[in-house]
Amino acid sequence: MFYPPLIGYLVLAVVCVVLVLVIRGDRLPRNRAIGIRSAQTMRSEAAWQAGHRAAIPMLITIGIIAIGFALALMGVESFAWPKAVGNVLAVSGWLLILGLFIGVWMTANRAARSADG
Repeated sequence: MFYPPLIGYLVLAVVCVVLVLVIRGDRLPRNRAIGIRSAQTMRSEAAWQAGHRAAIPMLITIGIIAIGFALALMGVESFAWPKAVGNVLAVSGWLLILGLFIGVWMTANRAARSADG
């Protein structure tokens, strides 16, 4: 019943892990398709790198939270908890992650401004 948000959480966790590995390996050049693309991070290669490196801790946090909510939804499915519990977990997790992604954007922009400062 809660499989779509559960799968979404797992996919998000994988995306965060892959993104962190790519950033740490300096294999994410400035581009218009993948990454944190804002006016600040796109100004220069130095701004791009600084912004993405600054976002790593928050991306790791998002990945961990996504796995936690996926496990919680698995618990709802496995132990036949009330449907309301699953609904609250599914919605609250995505709202929390959305807020964290806003934080990722703000952190990346701040670091990008400093890099070109």
